[in-house]
Amino acid sequence: MKQIGFPFVLFLCASLAIGCNNNPTGFGGSVWTEGTGVTNVNHFYASGGNLLTSTYCNFCSEAYIFISKDEGATWELDTTFRVDNHFDNGYLTNGIYLPAPITFINDGTYLLAGIGDVYRGALYRSTDNGISWSDNGISWPESDSDLTEDFNSFCVLGEEIVAGTDHGVFISANEGRSWGAANLGLYDSNTRRGYAISGLSNLGPYLFASTYSNGIFRSGDDGNSWIKVNFTSYAFQGLVAVGGRIFAAAFNQSGKPSTGGVFVSSDDGEAWVHADADLPDHGVGVICAHGSYLFVGTETAIFFSNDLGSTWTDISNGAPFGGATTGLWTNGTYLFANSGGGVWRYPLSLLPGFSQNKKYQISIKPKGE
Repeated sequence: MKQIGFPFVLFLCASLAIGCNNNPTGFGGSVWTEGTGVTNVNHFYASGGNLLTSTYCNFCSEAYIFISKDEGATWELDTTFRVDNHFDNGYLTNGIYLPAPITFINDGTYLLAGIGDVYRGALYRSTDNGISWSDNGISWPESDSDLTEDFNSFCVLGEEIVAGTDHGVFISANEGRSWGAANLGLYDSNTRRGYAISGLSNLGPYLFASTYSNGIFRSGDDGNSWIKVNFTSYAFQGLVAVGGRIFAAAFNQSGKPSTGGVFVSSDDGEAWVHADADLPDHGVGVICAHGSYLFVGTETAIFFSNDLGSTWTDISNGAPFGGATTGLWTNGTYLFANSGGGVWRYPLSLLPGFSQNKKYQISIKPKGE
């Protein structure tokens, strides 16, 4: 994770409560619209006025990025982005299914795209908010036996970038060119590596890291050391901080339907409780926020809460797609979802009490400005 050293600290991170209501009149599935030009979507991100998404395909030897300049209405292939499969001496390790997820972060100087799975360890950068890309070049610690790491999540703290990978947390102080492990307290004595990190978020002076099966960890020194604050083995998928609380989303464990859902801590991670008592589907794969609004995607629907999770509303009820989603993003005007393979958007102005103030997005500026 990255840290900041100013009095005014900017934290940027890329990686609830109770109740579920029926879909009220005036908003719901009928207002979802599908963008054209893209399918098989993984992750979303926004930089400047551009919206980006990564995609996957079968029998692929490259990973792809699509870009939208009209808030998700239309999408086009980013033709300058080319990631050849360089893992395992250039040969495909899995010729049937290569998801090659791409995770984005904007550090104020570059927009970075980190690659996972088959293409793992690669990092690309853009100086024009995703219009064009170049290979960032990257080096990993010599102690990293695989020499590369899957990028699962990012967070920016000041002038440092923090990355959550399949083997713990890594920090870069030079715009992603080299990385150092920051796994004190995150170390797995069995594998002799850091735990796999699914999400990163900050709350006040603390950083939080969720894992896929080893609980949730907290750092009070900008990621240099960690303590465990959630001792469950739940399949956590991500974190978000809202209203002085930290929320975590989790899939159900196989055969254990009560182990998924939304969890919340109001005391800096010391205690965690279910925040989804009436949520009909506890298999939560993604969580995001805009202001005080929370959004979650489950295996069957998309829900929002405007009261810090005390109640939930299904906003995919009656939608023309299946409802299940693993990717959500909001730019302050629309909520974007990857349901049904494509990109769908929902106007946030339809949500009760919604105030139109866009989520802050850093734009890339040329050097010297």
